[in-house]
Amino acid sequence: MKKLVNYEHISKNSLNFCFTILFALSGVSGLIYEVVWVRQLTLILGASTYAVTIILASFMSGLGLGSLFLGRFADRLDNKKLAKWYILLELGIGFYALILPLILQLNKYLYVSFHLRYANDFDVSNILRIILSFLIFVFPTTLMGATLPIIAKYLIHSQSRVSITISRLYAVNTFGAVFGTLLAGYILLPMIGNKFTNLLAVSINFSVAALFFMLHKHLYSRKTKDMCVPAVISDGKEEKFTNIQIAVICAFTISGASAMVYEVAWTRTLVMILGTTTYAFTTMLATFLLGLAFGSMLYGQIRKFTSDIKLFIWLEIIIAFSVIISIPFFGKLPFLYLTIPERFLQNWLSLQFIRFFLAAIIMIVPTIAMGCIFPVVSAILVNKTDVLGKRIGKAYGYNTFGGVIGASLAGLVLIPSFGMQKAIIIGSFVNLLAGIIMCLLYPSATLRHRISFAFCAIIVLSVFTFMLKPWSPKIMSSGVYVYASRYRDLSNRVKDGDAQYDELKQLNSWKLWDLAMQQYTTLYYKTGQTDTVSVMERNDGIRFLTVDGKTDASSNYDHDMKTQVLLGQLPLLYHKEPDRVFVVGLGSGVTVGSILTHNVRTVDCAEYSNSVVEASKYFSEYNHNALEDKRLRIIPRDARNALMTYDKNYDVIISQPSNPWISGQSNLFSYEWYKLVDEHLSSEGIFAQWVPAYQMSEADVKIIIHTLKSVFEHITAWTSGSQGELILLAKKGSELKISYEQYIKTAENQNVCSDINRLGYNIRTLPFLTFSMNEKDIYVYLNSDCEEIRTNTDNLLFTEFSTPKQMVNGSMVNRFIKIDNLHGQMKSLIEILEDIDIDKLQVILDAS
Repeated sequence: MKKLVNYEHISKNSLNFCFTILFALSGVSGLIYEVVWVRQLTLILGASTYAVTIILASFMSGLGLGSLFLGRFADRLDNKKLAKWYILLELGIGFYALILPLILQLNKYLYVSFHLRYANDFDVSNILRIILSFLIFVFPTTLMGATLPIIAKYLIHSQSRVSITISRLYAVNTFGAVFGTLLAGYILLPMIGNKFTNLLAVSINFSVAALFFMLHKHLYSRKTKDMCVPAVISDGKEEKFTNIQIAVICAFTISGASAMVYEVAWTRTLVMILGTTTYAFTTMLATFLLGLAFGSMLYGQIRKFTSDIKLFIWLEIIIAFSVIISIPFFGKLPFLYLTIPERFLQNWLSLQFIRFFLAAIIMIVPTIAMGCIFPVVSAILVNKTDVLGKRIGKAYGYNTFGGVIGASLAGLVLIPSFGMQKAIIIGSFVNLLAGIIMCLLYPSATLRHRISFAFCAIIVLSVFTFMLKPWSPKIMSSGVYVYASRYRDLSNRVKDGDAQYDELKQLNSWKLWDLAMQQYTTLYYKTGQTDTVSVMERNDGIRFLTVDGKTDASSNYDHDMKTQVLLGQLPLLYHKEPDRVFVVGLGSGVTVGSILTHNVRTVDCAEYSNSVVEASKYFSEYNHNALEDKRLRIIPRDARNALMTYDKNYDVIISQPSNPWISGQSNLFSYEWYKLVDEHLSSEGIFAQWVPAYQMSEADVKIIIHTLKSVFEHITAWTSGSQGELILLAKKGSELKISYEQYIKTAENQNVCSDINRLGYNIRTLPFLTFSMNEKDIYVYLNSDCEEIRTNTDNLLFTEFSTPKQMVNGSMVNRFIKIDNLHGQMKSLIEILEDIDIDKLQVILDAS
């Protein structure tokens, strides 16, 4: 006979603890959904700042709506109905997540159909994004937003327990969110992808609903009936807020706006130091949420020392001043990064803790204060438990709506107009304003004291702000997360140098690095809506274009110029009649400029960063003034979104995104992207894919080649001659055959010839100097070992998550790094070339 579990010994406190843990699990699933759904929707609506801001604003708006409107509904329910509604909320979220893939497919169809019919108007496109993203997110996020007031109403039956219980609920839910963020970013997405990560979150929702039902059923069973306290049901009469409560709601709303200004500005700044990988973004978000969770948890310890209104005032002031005080630390973080022993930076796990530590230096104090504010507000607003749901819902809802406004203003207005540093300063004064509002209405102090306190706070914060120095563009754009080893080598060379370095040896590492950066002159520096772009010129005249600290282009003829020029030249030279060209990313404009040396009719370039477009003007002498050419059209959208909503076909498509480990650009190395390219290539068209093999492992390079070959049967590999620079040419239709006579005829065009000659290459020997592998060689290369090669998909982008680890561990590919292995075999190239006399070929090669 099956033995039944005896629950009689379980106390009500233990059951409440179990309910709280279930709410934490709900937080886990909520953040997993946010991470996964935003990734999926950006593939449809685009990855530009406008698109991402609209998506996040829609997600947060649903949370606010659910808390605001369904919170009011909670006050009319008894505990049994509250339990039923909470279970339905969790089930509703889970069921919606199950059918979301179908909804996204419908959304994609509507989005693409609308664009194809009504053209690509920028404003109309954004309005469509707002409508579609809101319709997609409004149902599940409204349910998510309602969970807090519903469970709070279910668990709280005593006025004295309101703020303490709210603080615990908010803390555990946010701790769950931290865990969900780390779980999704570090484990689930890299291992099982978007689809199964979403399904795991669904299983969490269903499990929470089932366990909640079981616990509630036990709580209201006969054996525990004496422990049950019915919820206090509202009598339906509206009780007006007092003036101080109205002021609290207003202050809490603008405090929510400033919190999101900080999150956006901090993230935009820290990516220049910690990196632009998904792992780095995960660490920053988890750090922010962790501070909120600790703050809410600490409320119970500090509430006994002062009144809630006074505590609210001090918390807002602490946020304002701690944020201002943290600003100088941003300028020191690159140096702190460099002073960390190299052995820690070469270990993947220790590097993640270092990132967390550096992010916490900036975030932890203000976020702890932010997290403490919500239970303070709940204590001020909820004076009777029969209005608990309504008032908690209003507080959380208005704070969330403030966050929507803050995030939108930060990303679209404040940061592009004033930069990150000033955006953070504006946020601190908003927090001070929230504190002053409450200070002036504080009933326990005289008006004179209140005005004096507010005036002093403004003066002191203004003095602190006036003393701040602007961050150095050179230091902030140094890209320590990529180039730390180079900067460290510089210091070591000085320390180990001869007597000529004696004077430099007296300098500490910070001053030495600062001195080294003086060899650069900042020509351009701008924080735009999407990224922070700079153009710096070294004292030898070489210019560098950096995006969020990482160099994406330069005028260095020994390296970047070769790749930039040949990426534009090779596919155009090997295509019989190129007429229409599509380019992914503008960069310095050199690749586009090389394309325009040919007699093409149009060149469409997808570049959603206006700052990059402006910065490319500083490379005009290298890109042949490409922006002045009327054949060039800049499309201010990301490449996938542009191609997906265009019905044009192109003879040549060139993909030169940044590296495959960069979040937001990694999907330009996926199977679905290559299918989209194939759909927009004309018959016998050529697709060129740049691969930065110098920062990738053998396995990751093979993944990209294998993924491309899954769509295009005919692939050849070429190199610019620079170490680790790989150019894959995929041919649609028949295999690539190069008529040498036709090639020479095209290359002898004066503009084309001079463009190639400036690299030190002769047009007659160029194919022989840049060839790496033909189709047979690639087949042998991919099958050189018995390991199965995986395919990059939008669902699971292996290279997005594996490449950052290989960069840390130093596991780099040898096939394209070593000079001797860069070039292919002559007999393999002969199989591609047509109309060439072998004897003449030998004469050409001997002469070269």
